[in-house]
Amino acid sequence: MNHTTEAEQLSLEGTAAAEPESKEPPHMIARVNAMAIKIAFPFIARQDIRYYLNGVNIRPLDDDTAMIVATDGHRYVVVHDQHGYAEREIIVSVSKDGLKSANAKSTFDVMSNGAACINDEHGMPQFLQPGNSLVEGEFPRIENVASAIGYVEGISGAINPAYLKDALAIGQQFGSIRFFTKDQDSALVFVVGGLGDLEVFGGIMKVRDTFEQLPTWFPKPVPFELAETHSAPRATKRKTRSSKQ
Repeated sequence: MNHTTEAEQLSLEGTAAAEPESKEPPHMIARVNAMAIKIAFPFIARQDIRYYLNGVNIRPLDDDTAMIVATDGHRYVVVHDQHGYAEREIIVSVSKDGLKSANAKSTFDVMSNGAACINDEHGMPQFLQPGNSLVEGEFPRIENVASAIGYVEGISGAINPAYLKDALAIGQQFGSIRFFTKDQDSALVFVVGGLGDLEVFGGIMKVRDTFEQLPTWFPKPVPFELAETHSAPRATKRKTRSSKQ
């Protein structure tokens, strides 16, 4: 069985940061393309003791756009929504049931009281998440564990096939995907073609495996002349059998 070493896993730490309850009427604190949430969902941690990884991180950028990040410590995905809005950085849990209503024209809206919903292009609610969707904590800085320095296009190293499948599924949504690699230990990075106002890249940590080269037991190629020699008797035999008839 393949095991990911500690050095190959992302270094992710967070701390709880409770905020006092506000008596002000709830207002929208984030609105992003619902497709960005759908893309990020497979990369969310499941029942991880690092509770802040069990949701997506929605973060405002300096150019008034938004970035959506999800990671389970073994891989990550980052979605840049050029028309996304975030009043402040938040972590939001996501219901799988709501993904059925998510598409490139719908939005994922989060309110200050923790209410979250998916609205269609006309602003009509398509799915209302139950309960408070906000997760307290500090999400790890993805820029501290993800890098593009020293990478060249291509794939190398051992990769978890299930993680690769999820990356390819994103590429299928967008129509194209490209992979970049650095060495046997660094994450395999992928970038997908643009889908409207969304830009996506991610990374998959490598795993240790018992094989590092092509199999040595596989037969070596046979020279053409020897192959001809082996096939000649068979041809003669068939010819003799035919002449007897």
